[in-house]
Amino acid sequence: MLKNYFKTTLRSFRKNKAFALINLLGLSVGLAASIFILQYAFFHLSFDKYNSKSDRVFRVMNERFEGDQMIQRGQITYSAVGPQLAEDYPEVLRHTTVNTLGTNVFRYNEHVTEVNATLMVEPSYFDMFDVELLAGNPETLVSDGYQVVLTESMAQKVFQTTDGNWTEYIGEILEMGSSRLQWQVSGVVADPPANSSLQYEVLMSRVTTFTWWGESARFSWNSSDYFHYIELADGVSQKDFESKLEAFSAKYFRGNEVTGTFEEFHLQPLEEVHLYSDYEYEIHQTSDGRMVWILILIAVFILLMAWMNYVNLTTSRALQRAKEVGVRKVVGASRKQLIGQYLTESLVLNLLSFVLAITLIQALQVPFNNLVGEDLSLLAFISLKMASVPMAVWVLIILLIGSFGSGIYPAFVLSAFKPTQTLKGDYGKSAQGRILRKSLVTLQFILSTALIAGTYLVVKQTRYMKNQDLGMNLEQVVTVNGPSITDLDTTFVTHIHAFLNQLEQNPRIEKAGTSTTVFGNRLPRTFGVKRVGDSEGHMLNRLGANYGFFDVYEINFLAGRPFRTSDHNLDPRLINSAILNEKASKILGFESAEDAVNQKIQFFDQDWFIVGVTEDFHHRSLKESIEPLLMLPFYNVGGDTYHIRVSTENLSETIAYISDTYDQFYPGDLFEYGFMDARFESLYKSDVQFGKVFNLFSLLAISIACLGLFGLVGFTAMQRTKEIGIRKVLGASIQDILQLLSKEFLWLILLANFIGLPLIYMAARQWLNGYEYQTSIGLLFFLLPLIAVVLVSLLIVVSQSLKVASLNPVRSLRQE
Repeated sequence: MLKNYFKTTLRSFRKNKAFALINLLGLSVGLAASIFILQYAFFHLSFDKYNSKSDRVFRVMNERFEGDQMIQRGQITYSAVGPQLAEDYPEVLRHTTVNTLGTNVFRYNEHVTEVNATLMVEPSYFDMFDVELLAGNPETLVSDGYQVVLTESMAQKVFQTTDGNWTEYIGEILEMGSSRLQWQVSGVVADPPANSSLQYEVLMSRVTTFTWWGESARFSWNSSDYFHYIELADGVSQKDFESKLEAFSAKYFRGNEVTGTFEEFHLQPLEEVHLYSDYEYEIHQTSDGRMVWILILIAVFILLMAWMNYVNLTTSRALQRAKEVGVRKVVGASRKQLIGQYLTESLVLNLLSFVLAITLIQALQVPFNNLVGEDLSLLAFISLKMASVPMAVWVLIILLIGSFGSGIYPAFVLSAFKPTQTLKGDYGKSAQGRILRKSLVTLQFILSTALIAGTYLVVKQTRYMKNQDLGMNLEQVVTVNGPSITDLDTTFVTHIHAFLNQLEQNPRIEKAGTSTTVFGNRLPRTFGVKRVGDSEGHMLNRLGANYGFFDVYEINFLAGRPFRTSDHNLDPRLINSAILNEKASKILGFESAEDAVNQKIQFFDQDWFIVGVTEDFHHRSLKESIEPLLMLPFYNVGGDTYHIRVSTENLSETIAYISDTYDQFYPGDLFEYGFMDARFESLYKSDVQFGKVFNLFSLLAISIACLGLFGLVGFTAMQRTKEIGIRKVLGASIQDILQLLSKEFLWLILLANFIGLPLIYMAARQWLNGYEYQTSIGLLFFLLPLIAVVLVSLLIVVSQSLKVASLNPVRSLRQE
């Protein structure tokens, strides 16, 4: 019986090649697109779940308040918090504290290697996080001072070998930075997985910081800059444990008595960090969970559209298959057998589509990876688990459900014909068939409308952020990392000035300056800033900048002046000049920028003179609001970034001049440069990437809907061939026929827009609320989907209907 089902199915496909091809193409493209989306989405959903304890590990989050105003919200907190939680609460099985270290360099056998991601960890780190050890003693990796563990890729760079025999390098000494601190290699570990939110190249012993910063690094209630993770015992819920943290804060911080601010704590599950984190001073690799779920929704839309096409086309062919059903019943076929036959057709078509989809995925995997910027693969995707079940099993389950779901209704409809009814061919005129097809077409139009509107808004918001006036000019600014190896002595201020002056001798270099933190990074904060005579202090973000910085970026001053060379000093106690942005000036209570200039403010236990007030400018992306800035004439010795405004003429020669000058002043150091506009552009990388993926698959979903409409209109027109012939005999023109066939779909389009646009508008408003600076939705948001769907639908309806409308009425009337 089953063999007969398959033979009959193949005959049916050969007989109705157009029907089979439309469905095969729609389903295969739909399946391939959906699997591509799910590869990307589930890769992000899988972050940190490779850790065997991921469901029990949490990071401790700290919110700080001055009165009712939140002044800090992030993972960064005090060194005593983690150890004290572990001591006070038996529910905490273990804890670990982490510090970060900025960009630095290692020197080994005169070979210099840059290090960009360093964590300073305790032995307990290896108990809480899964780390694959390739060489070294697991008991003593970071137990002593100045021990360093390298990832395999970093070991390859440092030791310049790929032989993998890392045991022989255990005990080797690496020199770090300009101070030439000596670190002993205690181990080599595998690189953290791509789906780890906590990425690193080097792990260093945190106990080393105790010699740098004293006991405050080990245990302090007011020394910040520490990141804590705790592991809760089985059966302990996050909510129950968090309910105890208010008492914990009251006991150890006593309101604002200890730190001057009110401290609140809560936990964030490790598994949620990657997709659901919008905290300050983030050290994890994060993404936007909303975008991931939107893409999953698009994958569902695509599959639904492909399967709806199958239902539509199959039921629209009911009249053509009516005689087949009648003949089968006359010769003894039961309704159960007919249902089995048509379900088999659905299953075979879906399986063939699945095979073709896998072929498409294999062929297009590399271009897709380039699009999303990830190293994804079909094998890795099907190996992932959801609810402890491999993704391969879920894909097959969804395929079977889709095959059965899309085939069950046509199977029951076709098998229900009575032999006597088939001679009349009246199914195509039944209300049941028309309502089903119109409902499915309307739903497709709703989804298409939503996707077109969503695509328009995503593109508009991304362009809005990238094209917004930042309050400064980033174009043609070259950034150069400060020296990491050169040991600058007490003359470093004059050394930096001499370097900048030398750069400006080149006529193609307009201006050069420095800052302690490059644009795009989170700035450090200064608390308790207040006007002389005020009792209440304020929190301001702090940026160290030199006398040339403001000219480089063409930052406008509302009042006062930029820094001068005389404002800088080797002795920080002799520096007393400060510049505010407009927002900081208002926070401190000055009526205007002019009123602020030459006034005194207090912080760091000394008085400072405000020498200037700038216009507000965006030093971070437009996802965030402008922050109040306190700018000071500080240098960080080798930690500064140099900013150099250059002309567009002979840019390669200018870069070469900058490099030569850098080598002259900082011999042997790494020269690394970039362009600030490109760096700032990278702040929107995830948004641009999401926009590309969203646009591509929205277009595919709409194309699948159009493909189904193309087939459905064609079959509908063919079913009305005799009616069209009669109308033409009675004097109807081709224009009248086209109008007749078009209006059935046009009112469905209007209905779909009436239903869909209010829904997508509410979703759009919710999505835009995630951005501090939002584009307007605008009238085009509503008109574009309506116009696009109407035009495409009319094009399809006209092209398909014109074939039938142009037939000779004599031939049309002969159609059965």
